[in-house]
Amino acid sequence: MHPRTVLTALRRSLRSDRRPPAAVRRPAIYLGVAASGALVVSVARQLGLEGAPEPADVTRDLGQLSGLAASRSSREDARAAAQFAQAAADQAVLDRQRAEAEAAARKVAEEAAARQAAEQAATQAAARAAATKPAPAPAPSATSPAAGLTQAARSVAATVRARISNTAGAINPRAQAAADAVVSNVPGAASITLGGTRASAADPGGHPSGLAVDYMVLTNAALGDAIVAYHVAHWSELGVEYVIWEQRMLSSPGGSWKQMENRGGTTANHFDHVHVNYR
Repeated sequence: MHPRTVLTALRRSLRSDRRPPAAVRRPAIYLGVAASGALVVSVARQLGLEGAPEPADVTRDLGQLSGLAASRSSREDARAAAQFAQAAADQAVLDRQRAEAEAAARKVAEEAAARQAAEQAATQAAARAAATKPAPAPAPSATSPAAGLTQAARSVAATVRARISNTAGAINPRAQAAADAVVSNVPGAASITLGGTRASAADPGGHPSGLAVDYMVLTNAALGDAIVAYHVAHWSELGVEYVIWEQRMLSSPGGSWKQMENRGGTTANHFDHVHVNYR
C-alpha cells in the first residue's frame, strides 16, 4: 500500500472519532426548540396576548346592518311620497287653470251668441215694424219722447222672469216685475244683460236701493229704442220714475227729453244701455 493512502485513511479515522454520533446531537436540537417556545409564551403573556381571541358577535353585526338598510329604505319611501304629493298638487293647479280658461272661453262664446241673437231679433222686429208702417217714423225730438220709436207692445203681462245681475242685495219687487214685463213683450230683450243693484251708483234712490235696471243693448240702438218706447207706452203700469237713454233723460211720458252733460264715455253717457228708475 502506498504510504499516502495509509496516511489519508488514518486522518479520516481520527475525524470520525471526534464527531459525536447522530443520536447524540438530536436531543440538543430538541432542547433548543423547547426553550424558544417557552420564551415566546412568556413574551405573549407579558403583552397580554395569551388566550384565544374573542369570537365576533355575528348576530349583533347583522342587526346593525339590517337597521341601516331599513332606515335607508324609509328615507327613500318618504322622498318618493313627497315627490308624488308635489306632482299631484302641480297637476291640480294645472287642471284648475285649464278649467277656468275653458269656462272663460265658454262665457265669451255665449255672450257673443247672445249678442248675435239680440241683433237678429231686433233686425227682424224692425223689419216687421217697418212693413206695417207707411213711412219711417221721425227721430226722437224734444217735444215727442215716443216719436221715432218702434211701436210698443200693448201688454204688460209677464211670461218670462228677467235675470238681473245684482251685486248689492236683492232687486226691488217693483223693478223685478217691470223687467219681467219688458223681457216678455219686447223682442230681443230677453237675451241681453240686465244690471240691478250696485253700491257704486251715485243716485241712492236708483241702483243702491234696488229701484233701477240697466238694459244693456250695447250697439243695438234699435232694441234700446224699443225698450224706451215700451216704458213710455206703459209708464204708469210699470211704475216708471225716469228714463235715461243716449245722454238724455225723460221724466214723464208726455214730457220732453232733457239733454245731459257729457260724462266722458259710451257707458257713462248711456249710449250702450237704457237706464230706468222705478218708483
